[in-house]
Amino acid sequence: MTAFDRLRQLLDLFRTPDGGKGSRRAKPFRQAAAAVFRDIGEERELLLITSRDTGRWIVPKGWIEGGENGAEAALREAWEEAGVRGELASAAVAGEYRYIKQRSRRGNVLCTVEVYSINLTDEEERWPEQDERTRKWFTIPEAIGLVEEPGLREVIRDAMQLSAAA
Repeated sequence: MTAFDRLRQLLDLFRTPDGGKGSRRAKPFRQAAAAVFRDIGEERELLLITSRDTGRWIVPKGWIEGGENGAEAALREAWEEAGVRGELASAAVAGEYRYIKQRSRRGNVLCTVEVYSINLTDEEERWPEQDERTRKWFTIPEAIGLVEEPGLREVIRDAMQLSAAA
């Protein structure tokens, strides 16, 4: 695939469903993410995990499954991907960002990620995806420096404010 083909493929994600004749864009896929915080003395930390494919640092996130709302999905993803449980700092979304999810078999899709601020209540030694990911706590400035998604960096700042206020 040439660079031009790759660019065209990415632009196709933003095209309107009727070929540009109307004003509606295709609706992005929805995911939920958990910005999990804990306090260690005077320091506030954020939990990051590695992605399965590239090993980059991210927050737990995934698809909102049938019958779930975004907050429930974020709490489930925190458990499955990072082995932590917590309480929502707020039922409101701390922030949103968009990214292009790369899927080799079914094609790339545009995703909107709703991020929920969660205060840690329990951290387990064993969890469903422990053999697939690394988890680690970072200070907020460290976490922001490690996260590559620009939109997620901004949301982390907002989520920290929500979490600290709870």
